[in-house]
Amino acid sequence: MHCPQHNKLSTYLDHAMVPQEHAPFTIHLQSCPLCQFQLATLAALQQNLRDLPSPVLGFDLAARMQDSLRSRTVQRQPTRPFWFAWGPTGLAAAAALTCGVWLGALLTGGTVASAPPAAMVRVFDPVPPGGLCAAPELCRLSRGM
Repeated sequence: MHCPQHNKLSTYLDHAMVPQEHAPFTIHLQSCPLCQFQLATLAALQQNLRDLPSPVLGFDLAARMQDSLRSRTVQRQPTRPFWFAWGPTGLAAAAALTCGVWLGALLTGGTVASAPPAAMVRVFDPVPPGGLCAAPELCRLSRGM
């Protein structure tokens, strides 16, 4: 058996090892001085940690925290209806939509239905208004609409 990892030594020292691993591990420990030294070091560390003094606060921290929490009253925000929270946003969106429709009607001359379809398509004309024609076919095409 090869030397086990550090966590296996700690498990053995804490008596938490699985019974199937305990017997082969004990046999290995009897014949391996390196593992014996590491196990002794871990046992000394464990004993030194147990010998450390336990700090005494001089007051009960849990009681102080409980008193502090009890003295504070919970202030909740009053619940508001859904329309109250989203009302201003909805009004702003409706106003923007109304303004957009109104400005669009002004730009098209009143109503969209009154404009001839050919005039609406002139936006996609290959030659912009007032532009020079690159080829005569393009100029005739745009004037023919």
